[in-house]
Amino acid sequence: MKQTYFCPLDHFGSVSLSGQDAQTFLQGQITCDVNKVTPSQGQSGAYCTPKGNVIANFDLVAHADTLLLHMPLSIVPSVQQAFAKYIVFSKAELHDSSAAWCRFAIWGDAATECITEAFGSAPNSHLGSIQNERSLAWGMQSEASEFIAYCRPEDKAQVIGLLEQRASLAEVNAWETLQINQGLMYVTPDISDSYVPQMLNLQATGAIDFKKGCYTGQEIVARMQYLGKLKRHLFIGQVHSSQAVMVGQQIDANKRKNVGRITSAASNGEHSYRFTAVINRTEAQAEELHLHEQDKGIISLSPLPYEIDPQVFERIKL
Repeated sequence: MKQTYFCPLDHFGSVSLSGQDAQTFLQGQITCDVNKVTPSQGQSGAYCTPKGNVIANFDLVAHADTLLLHMPLSIVPSVQQAFAKYIVFSKAELHDSSAAWCRFAIWGDAATECITEAFGSAPNSHLGSIQNERSLAWGMQSEASEFIAYCRPEDKAQVIGLLEQRASLAEVNAWETLQINQGLMYVTPDISDSYVPQMLNLQATGAIDFKKGCYTGQEIVARMQYLGKLKRHLFIGQVHSSQAVMVGQQIDANKRKNVGRITSAASNGEHSYRFTAVINRTEAQAEELHLHEQDKGIISLSPLPYEIDPQVFERIKL
């Protein structure tokens, strides 16, 4: 029996840019190459401070004449406020388009058929996108078929009805666990402005274009990539705890406190949690880890499903 699921992503929103200079403006702000975005192909990227710390990461797609950044709803005000400082010098308009759309995640064996049923066709590549006036969908980076879909609020009931013909409604925790198992996460306010992109493995998941030229924080991001001095990065973990595991929570090692922080978490059973966390690489490889002052539950780490270039940790001297 095919296992296919969908869930509303009510905790996600979007920032939209339009106008003559929208593409040029955004190209100078974010880590991915906006010039590669087309109506049929999106990009993943991040917006950084001048010091290179990630304010937010997102999926960037085009809808009609608008560039749309898909991100957690909680971080939308921070991104909009930061963009607003500079967009006044461009012929471009900035909008919080969160309320203009309803959002869904669809994944599983028959997800492609499900998307086709509801939206007429389906993307066939990572961040490949399809769209019409009232809907938008794109493929996610996943071993399973996985899509994000947008529809207008007035069409929500109809879309849910179509999705239910081929998929089962799931808790959002199930989708969040899927993201964690892929080593993916979205920055929220609790950890915004805390990590350079490489600490979140964004270079390994295709969210940084090192050939695109200048953008806010670019010098710091490039230096981190080429000097080979990255000391901490994103890991996938599992822990049993009688208390909820929270974003921003401290991780300790036996011999040292505060060796990492939780960056995303999802319950996947009674008192059981999957999470991503930025952890010091030395302690992650050599020591027993546990949550700070919380049950002392021992953390087990899982392999990442993608490769990280070892030279980001230490450059090979020729």
